[in-house]
Amino acid sequence: MAYLRTKIIVTLGPSSAIPEIVEQMIKIGVAGFRINFAHGDRETWSRYAELVREHESRAGRPLSLIGDLTGPSIRIGKLDSPLFLKAGEIAYIVLSDSGSADKKEIPLPNPRVFFNVDVGDVIMLDDGKVRLSVIEKSSDKLTVRALTDAVIKSGKALVVRDKEIDLPTLTQRDLDALKLAAELDFDYVGVSYVRKPEDVDTVREVLASLGSPDTGIIAKIETRSAVANLEKIIERADIVLVARGDLGMIFGLEKVPWLQTKIVSESRKRGKPVIVATQLLESMVERPVPTRAEINDVFTAVREGVDALMLTGETSIGKYPLEAVEWLKRAILYAESVIEPEKINVEGDSTTRFARGVVSLAEDTGSILAVYTMTGGLPRAVASCRPRVPVYVGSRCVKTLRKLSLIWGLEPLHVDADSYAEGVEKLVDLLYDKGYIGIGDLVLETFRTSPTEQHLILRKYYGKRKQT
Repeated sequence: MAYLRTKIIVTLGPSSAIPEIVEQMIKIGVAGFRINFAHGDRETWSRYAELVREHESRAGRPLSLIGDLTGPSIRIGKLDSPLFLKAGEIAYIVLSDSGSADKKEIPLPNPRVFFNVDVGDVIMLDDGKVRLSVIEKSSDKLTVRALTDAVIKSGKALVVRDKEIDLPTLTQRDLDALKLAAELDFDYVGVSYVRKPEDVDTVREVLASLGSPDTGIIAKIETRSAVANLEKIIERADIVLVARGDLGMIFGLEKVPWLQTKIVSESRKRGKPVIVATQLLESMVERPVPTRAEINDVFTAVREGVDALMLTGETSIGKYPLEAVEWLKRAILYAESVIEPEKINVEGDSTTRFARGVVSLAEDTGSILAVYTMTGGLPRAVASCRPRVPVYVGSRCVKTLRKLSLIWGLEPLHVDADSYAEGVEKLVDLLYDKGYIGIGDLVLETFRTSPTEQHLILRKYYGKRKQT
């Protein structure tokens, strides 16, 4: 399997939550699987998680499992069938759990929307593909005119352009999903519609109370408030995600490229991993081949140095989930063969400074970098420097390896050892057994046991009996 520095994450759904497809995705090189808690139920989520863990065990490679909370989003209720509208047609958003397509009723079980929306507001659904202008309102009904041809389906998220409606950080559905994530040992939880750093703190506190303090938190940047509070949110989160769908609806499509660049840059400056998601290969929901613009989009993200790219509808409901993963891998590999992400002077502590020196030495000597870790702190710092040499990470902690599987340039490997020194030596021997290094190759071995104890050895590899 080719070495992907920019990682691939896929969303599981009806199109992909099939044993044979999951197995093939892992073989192609997928590093993480996302389960969207906005759709399905506890039974479905459990089945998806078990499917990933089963195939992770078969593949012998750590994989990250991500649960994506619904968050304080506004979603339409259940339609009896898809509602098709032509531009200019009238429809009705009604305060209800369910609605009739024949009556052009769009159900919305959230009374706060009716209170906050005004005549003249534009309501958007389905990542902005559906736009409706409010022409009349009452306490339980909005009359709207379609500004575009539209297909409206159950459960789609709704936003009001230029407005944020105040909603609680976590719903009861989110709390139920967090309990499941804790029970099934999810590696990360994605927090949707983050508005302030305290939203991240709230989710972290709930996870800790459920006995999962080590579950990583992915802060999804998709609201005006999140962009305004970006720096503080980045500091509190474990990973930052550029949620381009809602950003495009709230800010306008023309501003999304600038917002992506800003969020990626600010995250990288602070040494925080960053993911780009939504509509990477959107045309592949219906077609087996992406557009040139989509491939260019992937190239741009790789050049910016993002840690991972996430497929959503392409793999959850798309007709060509495997082809989408293959094309994304192909686009990443070519981009990585001709460009290097910009080096950024990462703000950080002594670990970051040590990592910077390690990377500089490895690049100057052209050596392979072998890192042994327990918690993952040093490998993350190394990755934030975007090293131009291969980086292999060993740990006896499977949870650590699963979380590191999403981080740029890291190749995590399970190595059982009683000490750091034993671990790094076993890691290097494992690299030889797997064919990643050969006799005479330069290997820079490193581990860090405390802020004052840092170990760094540059060796040529001559089998288990090594010579400096």
